[in-house]
Amino acid sequence: MRRKVRWSSQRSSKPKSRMRLWLVGVLIFLIVLTQGFAYVDRNLKPPIMHLAKIRVKQIATEAINEAITSQVTKGQDFEQLVNWKMDSEGKVSGFMLNYAEHMRITSNTFKVVQDTLNNVDQLSEHIPVGMALGSPILASFGPAVPVRIEPQGAAKVELSTRQRDAGINMMLVEVYIHVSVDVAVVIPFDMEHEVVDTEIPISYLLVVGDVPMYYYNSKGQAVGGNGEDAPNISIPMAEDNTTGETGEKDATTDALEQSDLEQP
Repeated sequence: MRRKVRWSSQRSSKPKSRMRLWLVGVLIFLIVLTQGFAYVDRNLKPPIMHLAKIRVKQIATEAINEAITSQVTKGQDFEQLVNWKMDSEGKVSGFMLNYAEHMRITSNTFKVVQDTLNNVDQLSEHIPVGMALGSPILASFGPAVPVRIEPQGAAKVELSTRQRDAGINMMLVEVYIHVSVDVAVVIPFDMEHEVVDTEIPISYLLVVGDVPMYYYNSKGQAVGGNGEDAPNISIPMAEDNTTGETGEKDATTDALEQSDLEQP
């Protein structure tokens, strides 16, 4: 009878030990999984977000370039953006933007950029985790992290001009479009905003003024067809104070020597 009791107690202890081992294994797995998530969140999330921002900037820039390209392919005459002002002699005295053409190009560009960003919202990119480690060998390994792009607010489109010198009495007028897009970069368990700014020149205009009879270079020499008749201009040189300082020192020395001779 005792042997049967011992046998039954031994059989009942085996399932309990297996249950304990199973619970210990599950606990170890949960600890390792938690530590793995903490490691990814602490060390891999910043580089993954950095790569995601780079990819988002590429996609947004492609959308902006597509908008500007569509304007060119539609046959927009960008030269009509500027209305030149002439004086009584027919020379250019100034310019101003054509407001109607300005608004038409700006509104068309805004519509194309916004539609493109709305279509980009439906796309999803995947970045391998190995790329976040910074190793070229592991760049293509590991699970792919999904990246989504969500437009935040409306795109801002501004058309403007700037001028710069292009030579003697010449000015280059550049007409450009400035586009600013606010997007959100979404990765698992994190989201950050990113502003994409870009400027795209759409037209260049060269304004040529009167050609001068002559002009002076950096050496003060007259250059031009009538340079021989130009008056000579001497460039002022820095005064040499060495002689004056030496004279003051000599006078001070003489005064000291004279005072020494007068003393008894």
